[in-house]
Amino acid sequence: MAFSFRLQKILEYREKQKKLAQEELAVSQMELQAIQDELARLEREEEKLLQYQRKSQHRALEPLTLFSIENYRFFLQESYQNNLQALEEQEKKVEEKRHAVVECWRSCQVLEKLKENAAYKFFQEEKIREQHLNDEISLYGYFRKERQLF
Repeated sequence: MAFSFRLQKILEYREKQKKLAQEELAVSQMELQAIQDELARLEREEEKLLQYQRKSQHRALEPLTLFSIENYRFFLQESYQNNLQALEEQEKKVEEKRHAVVECWRSCQVLEKLKENAAYKFFQEEKIREQHLNDEISLYGYFRKERQLF
């Protein structure tokens, strides 16, 4: 008789949930990384713009050029602020998904422990049955020899 865990389907379901939660966490972390990359790109763009302004200070620039530079700088700052808010939201999502993964992992661990305990009990009972069978065989052999002696 082979061991079968009565909660195996639940364990498999929880394992699938855990895997799905891990995949969702990975996607959220990639989105977080994309936002961080965009913030770094915006910082570099603003730094380039400031360097251009510093180099151009000794030259007389047209008012339209100055206006364009200021508008672009304002756009970069606004984009940066929007991305900072998106970063905070994404960090919260990542934490929530990380918490979900931990909860799924814990529920799987509980079921795994129950499975181990059930398997241990099953094998202990199997050993006891095997021992009883061996005892019966030994007794049968012993009584058979006793009958042959008389």
